[in-house]
Amino acid sequence: MSNWSRRAEILLVSVEALRRYRLRTALSTLGIVLGVAAVIAMLSVGEGAREDVLRQVEQLGLDNVIVRNRNFGGGAGLRLEDAGLLRELLPQVVAVSPLVDRFVVVSGPLASRRTSLLGVTPAYGTVLDLDVGRGRFLTPPDRRTAVPVCVLGARLRRVLFGYRDPIGAQVQVDRGWCEVVGVLAPRSTGGRAGRTAAARDLDGVVIAAITSVLPTSPVVAPGQRIDEVWLQIADGDDVPAVAGSIARTLARAHGDAPALDVVVPRDLLNQRVRTQQAFNVVVGSVAVLSLLVGGIGIMNTMLTSVIERTREIGLRRVVGATARDIVAQFLAESLMVTLAGGALGVVAGVVTAYAITAYAAWSTSVSPVAVGLAFGVSAVVGLVFGIYPASQAARLQPVDAVRYE
Repeated sequence: MSNWSRRAEILLVSVEALRRYRLRTALSTLGIVLGVAAVIAMLSVGEGAREDVLRQVEQLGLDNVIVRNRNFGGGAGLRLEDAGLLRELLPQVVAVSPLVDRFVVVSGPLASRRTSLLGVTPAYGTVLDLDVGRGRFLTPPDRRTAVPVCVLGARLRRVLFGYRDPIGAQVQVDRGWCEVVGVLAPRSTGGRAGRTAAARDLDGVVIAAITSVLPTSPVVAPGQRIDEVWLQIADGDDVPAVAGSIARTLARAHGDAPALDVVVPRDLLNQRVRTQQAFNVVVGSVAVLSLLVGGIGIMNTMLTSVIERTREIGLRRVVGATARDIVAQFLAESLMVTLAGGALGVVAGVVTAYAITAYAAWSTSVSPVAVGLAFGVSAVVGLVFGIYPASQAARLQPVDAVRYE
């Protein structure tokens, strides 16, 4: 008998044996299906969270530094003049924008919404590299216009105007009015996987010149309190040094240490990457343990099958099957169970990942690496946990096996 004929016979015998014990085969396969599905689903959640955080940090700008006012009860804090001071004293800074954040009610032709009104300078668009979908962003002459101008987030524009063109139209902001000169391109990440510090959903805000948001003209009162200062650094390698010198620079200017937080997106990204790696190790270990449990179930099933099929093994040995053929047969059965379970588990894991996104609103991302890892581990589990039962079957003496009752 040729090698190909022998292999075909082994496969046919293995398939027939698995069909003979359908319920046992199905239950063994189910353990692998659940294990593979758990691996893919858990890793997809971790990968989705990583990508979501990466998008948020990239939107903050990896070469940016954000200075936030921490003191809400008065005392030393960020002042409008501090933005110019940092721009003047820190040569690594190429763009600076102070920011004032106010909650307002914005009303358009179709609806009203309570949202954030951001008072900034035109440099804010440069610092965050904002893309304008329609119209334009703020410009220096806008602070001198008779009617204040504003830029809408993409989602807020749909709420207020629907499919109408908002450029040139006016919206009511609390008791005042402003002319819409631009609409930002969509920026929302659409996920719930952990908001980073200082991140804002710019799809739902109104952006206006800071001179129209502050209660007093900056020329008259340059010491007005603001909420944040955004700085763009020329070289990303200088970000840590600039972040470390900001507090000292403002302390000298104020005469005491101001109550502020310095947010460095690069540090946020590094922290989240480390956290995500630990999370992936934990969830991956749990999922692999579930695969090992499935493998133990397969080994138990195969050992039971060896005992029940002792007489069959003996007859095969008598008619010419070698010990190697018996090993190959039981390994083939084990691999068939695990590979079928792995394939079904991949489908179940992908469906579970999409279900998590649809019903829990979590960002998930099914990576080919996760699919390959889960499927590969399932094959290894089938091979490893099938070796012992196969070797036990091959050790049976033909004469004793035929006489077995």
